[in-house]
Amino acid sequence: MTSSRRLPALISGAVALSLVLGGCSLVDQASDVVASAGGDVLAHAVLAATVAELESLDGVEAASYELQADTYLGNIGRVSVVATSAIDGAQLGQLSEQFRDGYAAIGQVAVEPHFSLTLAEDATGKFDLWEVPESNESFVENFEFWRAASAAVDTELWLEIFPGDGWTLGARSIAIPDQADFEEATDRVIANYGALQEVELVEDDRQNYWQLAGIQSVGELAPLTFVELVSELRTIMPLFFYPVESDAVSGDADFPEGFQVAWVPPGADYGLTSVIVSSNEYTDESRSNAIRAATRTSEIEGVNFQFATSDRGFWMHTSACDGSVEVTADDDLFFEDVATSGAKLFEGAGPGACFP
Repeated sequence: MTSSRRLPALISGAVALSLVLGGCSLVDQASDVVASAGGDVLAHAVLAATVAELESLDGVEAASYELQADTYLGNIGRVSVVATSAIDGAQLGQLSEQFRDGYAAIGQVAVEPHFSLTLAEDATGKFDLWEVPESNESFVENFEFWRAASAAVDTELWLEIFPGDGWTLGARSIAIPDQADFEEATDRVIANYGALQEVELVEDDRQNYWQLAGIQSVGELAPLTFVELVSELRTIMPLFFYPVESDAVSGDADFPEGFQVAWVPPGADYGLTSVIVSSNEYTDESRSNAIRAATRTSEIEGVNFQFATSDRGFWMHTSACDGSVEVTADDDLFFEDVATSGAKLFEGAGPGACFP
């Protein structure tokens, strides 16, 4: 990470001096002085000046930047801020405005914005913005939602705001941070799930993408019945957690095993409500655990259950299907085992995956 108190070596001494002299803002001077010197020079100068001004704001303890080149998104100008826990709405508004002004100055070159805000007392919680704030008010509202949701579940959360792409209206991701103790944080979210359901949501056009309590859901939080399901399945096997930096594939020794749950609101035109149990090897023990998990899952209507190994897959659906069902011989065998295990099956439950 490039220190906010030291301009990159590629900026000349004359440019550096211009950033600290005169009555205009540092951002304006940086943009004016090096606008003709090349994209990288301009980006470095404006980002350095932006974080210098951010550090001068009340409520900000530190700021820094990194210019990350040639990512799949293009060149990204990452600005990171550490704020005090007592930062208030007015101070947040100033912070939002300064970040927006910085990217207005850098707009002459193709640099994608990224803003990351953490609080000094938090170990893992963070608020990431992958666009320039639409307004100070929306920035503050999302910050306050982040703090309210974190307080409700008594653990640090990670809020990310993603822009739309011309086809979508953007997304808001609420998740457990990668650096957190995943199991402990999940315990806390499950224990406080009722309080989370009471948190007032941000009223805008973004789609909320929840990755909490071991459940992925889009739009709405999953109902409590799925939280109870996760709690019971965790006594059989661990939650499936796949680190983003891993390149392992199913069957590799280091590929994580366990289960994951996705919930889709009724009537949605995307995705399937599902429980997926993953095992790197097909063994008597892994099959037995999958049958136990499927038996418990069969108590909930409208779920596709999958037991996946490196070379085999077994599907069942827990209630009548309004669409099409694809069935294999393995599906038939697995469903028969579940049916004879004592499962109380809904009418219409059967082998294969249901596709509405």
